[in-house]
Amino acid sequence: MNVIRLTPCKFLHIVMRGYWDQPTFDRFAVGHEQAHRRLHAADGLDRALVDGRDFAVQDKQISEQFGALIVRNMAWLARRTATVVPAHPNKLQAERAGGDMAARHSIGMDEAQAWLFSPLDAASAIPTRPAAG
Repeated sequence: MNVIRLTPCKFLHIVMRGYWDQPTFDRFAVGHEQAHRRLHAADGLDRALVDGRDFAVQDKQISEQFGALIVRNMAWLARRTATVVPAHPNKLQAERAGGDMAARHSIGMDEAQAWLFSPLDAASAIPTRPAAG
């Protein structure tokens, strides 16, 4: 089961599992966009954790759609996103799909969380994006 969980502290937790077909991606895209816009409207989103430890390398078409989803929602994405993947091929696919988003892709949850929850000070913060119109 794939999960998008909102928290009250400017944090989004996403769990992604399995190998996706088009209807699965479509359902995820709707939930993803709704969650990001809701958090943006409620004072923004600082951090997101994507737990993809059980997420398979995806078909090229699905991977490209992830890239388009990210680009389309760039103004609403978290200031910092940590993605946990099961293996190096998944990491390469996630990096390609992620494009210019402020993200780090890790194979271990501890490494991802350490980076994600480190202070957002002037040296480590992702530049603030203009408000979406």
